[in-house]
Amino acid sequence: MTERTEDASPPTSRRLTVLLSWVHLYGLIGFVIAEIVQIAQHGTDGLHEATLLNALVWLIGVNGFVTGSGHLLMPDPIADSIGWPRQTPWQWEVGVAALGWGIAGVLCPFFDRPFWLATIIVSSVFLIGAAAGHVRQLVVHHNLSPSNAGPILYTDLAIPVFVITLYATT
Repeated sequence: MTERTEDASPPTSRRLTVLLSWVHLYGLIGFVIAEIVQIAQHGTDGLHEATLLNALVWLIGVNGFVTGSGHLLMPDPIADSIGWPRQTPWQWEVGVAALGWGIAGVLCPFFDRPFWLATIIVSSVFLIGAAAGHVRQLVVHHNLSPSNAGPILYTDLAIPVFVITLYATT
């Protein structure tokens, strides 16, 4: 872990740091609700493709918006929750990248499978790369911060595996 830059901002509270490590719950909750609605309205007819679209919209799209917004609008608490330095340019770049794949995710219902595949590839490269970075921080620097070694590490791996599997089997 690199040294933190000194600034006048107080460190983020432990409670907020832990809460920020669970940001992917918004997309997961939306995904589960969308699946329940899909089954209630249509039964299992077309469920596989609907599940893929729900995953793209909620797990990729909404999560991209939430992740991007956090990095852009609350950079210091996000940096604290990851255990990384505050006030560095990486926050802006990660925020804009996440917004980009988030926009692609919510647009998926309006486009066909090649667009879905592009969205899956871009978001998966980012998420798997982020997971690799978190693992490196964990192993090399013993960074056990909630948004480095917590739930986000697992969702950064699980979401791409899930959407790739859905796409490949639809």
